[in-house]
Amino acid sequence: MNRVIVDTSAWIESFRPGGDTKIKKVLKDLILGGSIFLPGIIKAEILRGTKSVKEYAILNDLLNGLNYLPIKEDFWNSLSHFSFNLYRKGIAVPLIDTLIALLAIENDLLLLHRDKHFDLIAQKSSLKILEVS
Repeated sequence: MNRVIVDTSAWIESFRPGGDTKIKKVLKDLILGGSIFLPGIIKAEILRGTKSVKEYAILNDLLNGLNYLPIKEDFWNSLSHFSFNLYRKGIAVPLIDTLIALLAIENDLLLLHRDKHFDLIAQKSSLKILEVS
């Protein structure tokens, strides 16, 4: 099974009642296979958007069961350089997306997303996207 970072955009799509059934299936398989690596920034993005204390607790429990992906001390220097290079190539995207992309690249993980910024980053870097069809 693939080792994957699931971006907040894909999590949100899977939570929606009318969300993409293919994303829901892939996400379920990744969870059951223990293949998801979760950066803290994605956990924070997901939990800040919860609608109640109960929803927060349920999602927090789910996310705590995933593989945590720590950030190395020298990561910030790498992120600065990576962002600079993307910008010089005409790719101006939110820094959080750049951070997530670089974590995927440095840890040799695929990225599952529903955010066009990652497709732009992948065009100008070694970011690998998990395609869902």
